Amino acid sequence: MGAGSALLLAGVALGAPGCSAPFASRPSPSAVTPQNPGGLDCPDGKPARSGLQNFGAYIGTWDANHVHDGQVTTDYVIGSIPGRVAVRCTDTGYVIVEMIAPRFQSPAGQALRVALTDLPDDAEKVYDHTHAGCRVLQYRSAKLALQLGAADRDGRVDIVFRSETATYNPGAVRSIDLEVFDVLGADTRAC
Repeated sequence: MGAGSALLLAGVALGAPGCSAPFASRPSPSAVTPQNPGGLDCPDGKPARSGLQNFGAYIGTWDANHVHDGQVTTDYVIGSIPGRVAVRCTDTGYVIVEMIAPRFQSPAGQALRVALTDLPDDAEKVYDHTHAGCRVLQYRSAKLALQLGAADRDGRVDIVFRSETATYNPGAVRSIDLEVFDVLGADTRAC
């Protein structure tokens, strides 16, 4: 995926204002890529498949391994802390975006643990940069690249932390977004 097509996913996290309420609905991204000619809503009722179970998983496998949120049935509970997760998929049904909304403000260390639990066990940090409005980390995983193929040839995933205000506060993370983004240096984008 090139820089232009990777921006489709950046719209999920970057298009959402940094001061959004943690459970406010976020706009669905509009995608234009060879793998995603339109919306990224994940299909329902798919069977589980072998492979990854969290980020990068086939949606049927994701469903089999995650509990739906009781209040917003299209979302899932985080599991490790109170809050919920919304996911988006490729047109072939693989989870390539997670929008994690902790119910309460989380310190950055806790937010990082939540994000990393959803990455494959071979994920390695590429960079970690803090900006005025967010913190952007990028990880790379060979398992993710293998699972997603053309949707993420390099196995790169960005993790973006935001606070309720426009200024990033490492003691008060309110959104944790994971997204396929295979462009090295993507941290130069605006928060």
